[in-house]
Amino acid sequence: MPWIVNASGLREEFDAAKVYRTCMRAGAEKEIAEKIAAEVSSRVRDGMSTRRILKMTLRLLEKLEEPNVVARYDLKGAIMRLGPAGFPFETFLGEVLEAYGYSVKTRQIVQGGCITHEIDVIATKGGKTAMIECKYRNASGDYIGVKDVLYTYARFLDLVDGCKAGKCERFDEVWLATNTKFSTEVVAYAQCKGMTLLGWRYPKGGSLEEMTEAKKLYPITILRELDSQAQRRLSAANLVLCKDLADKDESELKEMTGLSSRQLARLVGEARLILQR
Repeated sequence: MPWIVNASGLREEFDAAKVYRTCMRAGAEKEIAEKIAAEVSSRVRDGMSTRRILKMTLRLLEKLEEPNVVARYDLKGAIMRLGPAGFPFETFLGEVLEAYGYSVKTRQIVQGGCITHEIDVIATKGGKTAMIECKYRNASGDYIGVKDVLYTYARFLDLVDGCKAGKCERFDEVWLATNTKFSTEVVAYAQCKGMTLLGWRYPKGGSLEEMTEAKKLYPITILRELDSQAQRRLSAANLVLCKDLADKDESELKEMTGLSSRQLARLVGEARLILQR
């Protein structure tokens, strides 16, 4: 089996099953997923990067005329494009949490025991309120390290003190959320302190991509018809998810964004196609 270079620059053995599972999760038929995995396996050579393998897989899916599957396969890339496209990661996370029954506020200034803090996301559910620190990365090989988790927990402790002093509301939980992965030290520290971590592939069964896929909360940056002008217009209109486009009629979207009917038709059509499973 050939060895490949992952996003962190480390060597690992190529695993065709990962390609198959991702194709299936993106909505490909079993036969198509098997065909893609086999074709990619036959083309992989020692030293290939995971980025190159991703591009190869996307091209093969496109040849099989599976545009909705192509888009969903690139979910990680779509989330990483949120920042450059003008969509704050905390806004996307807030949308995801609201879909799971949380009451959400973003970018709030809160007085702690010693200093004020800008909290990325405040999420409340079941009578418990969490302060959530968001750490966005636009390179897939970046990990969240110990400094981030220590910083987040220290802020939480100051907010606990602020609550005791009557300076702010009560925070019951502290979360650290990201669009990438956590180092093993971060996971160990969070488990020790009772923190909640939410990121790519973590925690198993409730990770960011699993939460996104389960309720089809795909960001609009997953759309292949999206250009820079449309990105700016949709961001200004606070339209973050594909379902935001699919659920609105064309006249309302035109008024909100100023985009042409022709461009909106292409974007809405693609969004609805992606949401079909």
